[in-house]
Amino acid sequence: KPDYTNNIMTISIQINTLGISSQVSITMDEFNNAIAGGAGGIDNVKLKVLNTLIDSLTALKPVTTTTTQED
Repeated sequence: KPDYTNNIMTISIQINTLGISSQVSITMDEFNNAIAGGAGGIDNVKLKVLNTLIDSLTALKPVTTTTTQED
């Protein structure tokens, strides 16, 4: 959703089946460049969204421990 006062665009991500909900904010300029097909603009937006999603998924991973058994 756009916030013209602060010149940022907030992109919300929700995956109901995994219980993930996160947001990433980018400048309105970045968003407009992405929409206009500016050089690498859409890729920058995708990367920020994907990195946020990856962080959310990583947080869901259970902590695993390994044990060794000596005979």
